[in-house]
Amino acid sequence: MTESVKTLADIALFADLAAHERAAIEAQCQWLRVGAEQQVFDKNSDSLDVYFIVAGSVRILSQALEREVALADLPAGRYFGELAAIDGLPRSARVVALTDCVLASLDGDNFRQVLLRHPQVGLRVMGRMCGVIRDLDGRVMELSTTSEAQRICGELLRLAEPMTDRPDLWAVADMPNHKDIAAWIGTSREVVAQVIGELARDGVVKRRGMGLTITDLPRLRLLARAA
Repeated sequence: MTESVKTLADIALFADLAAHERAAIEAQCQWLRVGAEQQVFDKNSDSLDVYFIVAGSVRILSQALEREVALADLPAGRYFGELAAIDGLPRSARVVALTDCVLASLDGDNFRQVLLRHPQVGLRVMGRMCGVIRDLDGRVMELSTTSEAQRICGELLRLAEPMTDRPDLWAVADMPNHKDIAAWIGTSREVVAQVIGELARDGVVKRRGMGLTITDLPRLRLLARAA
């Protein structure tokens, strides 16, 4: 791995540090490449390292009954694994690479020392944790008060954008596969396929190459809200 890759300059957590302070942290890191779809660590593992995403992106997954639910997709510049480093308990989620990644890992002891030496870094970690808690509260509320079909319709609305050639129509230009949609909303790929098929038969959506056109946006919005 080239020295140009071994930098934390683009990691937002360290944005307030001077170059020499960041360099001291870089010297303590282990640097690794992880291939797409490769697991970084599993839920309940006892590793305590914190990982910084230098290049690529990862997905954080948790288990809900017999299904895996996607909690977050993290791009380059973000970090993960801090909970175990702070409390010393087993991992609370599984992490897999979405693309080929370059990661820097810092062991838990050194990460805690960074938080003690640099309060501004600690405040950034606390701010991120607050955001995670708020997001998870919303996800729990959504999962407990909406049906699978509602959540699928809601996810299509979240992904859709106005078409450049037909601003009166909305579309999902790059449609995720059914497995990814299922992971985000806590259902199975079979249910996703069934609901999207029903929407197509009812004229609410229309398949368009690798994407999906929303042909009846008011109806889709109504289905996402329907009890």
